[in-house]
Amino acid sequence: MSSIKEKFIEAIKALPYDIDEEILRKDTKDILQDVVQKYVDMYGIDDLSENDKECVQSLIGKI
Repeated sequence: MSSIKEKFIEAIKALPYDIDEEILRKDTKDILQDVVQKYVDMYGIDDLSENDKECVQSLIGKI
């Protein structure tokens, strides 16, 4: 199984835009929400700690 770090990298690669270009147009919090949402869509939350799950919920509003 991949580490969480590797999974986040894959989630970033799976975004429908180039994060380096989008950072000039989009708020950083919105990009972070996109990355976290993509992570949850791809891998779920089972490998996250309870604190991390709460952070995800507060960031994207659902899990």
